Amino acid sequence: MQKRPSNRCGQALIIVLLVMAISLTLGVSVASRSISTLRQISFSAQSAKALAFAEAGVEEALKCLNDGSCPLDYDPPSVDLDGDGEKDFDYQISVLGLSSVFDELPPIERDKTIEVDLGGYPRDTLIHIFWVDRSISSQVNASSAIKASLIYCDDNGPTCTTKNYKVLQKAYDTVAERDNGISKVTLGSYKADGKTYGYRVSVKPPPFKYPLVMRLRFLYSTGVVSLAVQGAGGAVLPSQGAKVESVGFSGQVKRKVEVIRTDPALSTLFDFAILSGSDSASLSR
Repeated sequence: MQKRPSNRCGQALIIVLLVMAISLTLGVSVASRSISTLRQISFSAQSAKALAFAEAGVEEALKCLNDGSCPLDYDPPSVDLDGDGEKDFDYQISVLGLSSVFDELPPIERDKTIEVDLGGYPRDTLIHIFWVDRSISSQVNASSAIKASLIYCDDNGPTCTTKNYKVLQKAYDTVAERDNGISKVTLGSYKADGKTYGYRVSVKPPPFKYPLVMRLRFLYSTGVVSLAVQGAGGAVLPSQGAKVESVGFSGQVKRKVEVIRTDPALSTLFDFAILSGSDSASLSR
């Protein structure tokens, strides 16, 4: 009578264990992938919800500013929209300006004009203009020029009772080879509020005249450019508007939205309307 080999039972056990190990590995891998996918879906849903809450906070803040029901530097209590006992958004309104340096605007594109309110700024005082953030190479290479239009009152008093306004226009180019009749400026290092800018120029209204508004517009730029305006000798610039910072919450996710609301400004068409061949142009109002 022939005997079976005694190691066949051991081989079967090894095969069973190997199949079990492979099945367990595949099961763990599938389960891990499923958990990761569910976690990602949950995070995406919470992120979208948190962003919606943050935007709701911005809308409430802007409504509050428009109807005048809340002041600048306003930090209201957090809000629970869905009634689950957890805060859904929290926003804060802070004032733009009211300091010697105004640099809170995002980088500015070519042919875009910003307006800086100078109401109440002291007469016979320089206004420094900085542009091009030296830490960003793309700005250094943007080949930008800047045009400054300083609107001032032709009266000798700050109230401008005669409504006689004039404009002092200056332009400065960072590219010496450009033949455009614009004054040239060279790259340097100028500090303003902890940042280093590549260019700085200074504008001043005529003697005994009070500045009202300065309009700044970038020309030739191949990219966006950072900008700052500084009052000479620590002179304080007036309020330029408000900044809203809103944070939305959902689960463990926080999303932040920041909106800058500047004061009402003249249309860009205004810059073409006052264009003239001289440094100064007259306005009537």
